[in-house]
Amino acid sequence: MTNKEDYELKRKNFIEKTIKFFHYLCDEYKYLLPVHSTHQQPNGVIIADSLDYLNESIDRLVIIYNAYNPNDYGFEVQFYRPSISTNPPDRVIVYPVLKEDQDIDQTYLEKAAESVHNNFQTVLMGNEWNNST
Repeated sequence: MTNKEDYELKRKNFIEKTIKFFHYLCDEYKYLLPVHSTHQQPNGVIIADSLDYLNESIDRLVIIYNAYNPNDYGFEVQFYRPSISTNPPDRVIVYPVLKEDQDIDQTYLEKAAESVHNNFQTVLMGNEWNNST
């Protein structure tokens, strides 16, 4: 495979596996189905993907984000309270995975989803804002 094919497969696996493993946000916590967005350089190269899960009734936005640009960090789960702010400095970041520690199959995603599910239930339910610090 070429680097471009590896890159596209990594992106495809990230999107598909995130939807699969984080589906509990919709099933158990009543978040809306995710909205997929991409972040591009001016030349059109996609440098990041994000899947945004929103539950307006409890004021929570969960963003599953993966950056591929050499200047970015990689994967992270981000929590926001949209009624207050959706500015990046106001987010809570959990379960970061550096892009250097990711494989093409994105095998870390199942553990990331499991960790968020097990360790942040009160945040996901809207009962608590930040139990990560």
